[in-house]
Amino acid sequence: GRQGDPGTSRFFLSFEDDMFVIFGGDSLKDILKMFRVSDDMPVEAPQVADALDKVQRAVEEKYREIRGEIFKVDEVLNDQRKAIYTRRRQILNSSDEESIALMKEYNNGLIKDIVNAQSEKGKVNAEKVVEKVSQFFPLVAPVVRASDIEGMNESGAIEFLSVAVDELFNQKAAALDEKAQAAGKPPKSIGRSARYITLVTMDNAWSDHLQSLENLKEAVVVRKFEGRDPMQEYTRDAFGLFRNLEDNMRNNAVFSLWQSLAQ
Repeated sequence: GRQGDPGTSRFFLSFEDDMFVIFGGDSLKDILKMFRVSDDMPVEAPQVADALDKVQRAVEEKYREIRGEIFKVDEVLNDQRKAIYTRRRQILNSSDEESIALMKEYNNGLIKDIVNAQSEKGKVNAEKVVEKVSQFFPLVAPVVRASDIEGMNESGAIEFLSVAVDELFNQKAAALDEKAQAAGKPPKSIGRSARYITLVTMDNAWSDHLQSLENLKEAVVVRKFEGRDPMQEYTRDAFGLFRNLEDNMRNNAVFSLWQSLAQ
């Protein structure tokens, strides 16, 4: 019948339904044995209704827990989303000078990470450092040699390379300004390029980060069987992924901008 028509409705449930199998368990099987009924015979008894009520309460409780976990997961993601969107608005609304300053900050941060990663017990691997720096800052390759930082400690190598990169960056910015002025275009084009590239790399990295969080949600479920709290595991690992996200955005922005400057 149609909704609103007079009459009554009857619902039929199979004891082989997943809901009964998962949440009903042995109690429902015991009822079948007690009544000694065939597989195709309907079972109608107060005990069955009571068992069904228990199953429904178990299902509702289970899904209440699931909704609670989903809410906690969404809170973690929402906090990260707010941070990224706030950062993105700042970059989008920044001036050319602010974009240049941000890129210089990125340059110095990346150089520091490269030197620290290629150092052991205070000793800098000059060959590896210069090789890695040249990959991100191709204009540095012709002017900086491994011998220039050989024997330096980490802080000395970081300062030397930061100054070299900063000088090359300023020279390139000045050359682009001269070209723009000759063509009757506004200066600080390197700032506009830096802002555009930073926003694009941020969007791409954020998209990849969302997929990583989806994969993490599936991975932490298994850890429950190891006696660990899946929510705590997710929160901790999601924070680590977010820190990696910030590094990836910076590294990709630096790489892309300097590749364009080298052309």
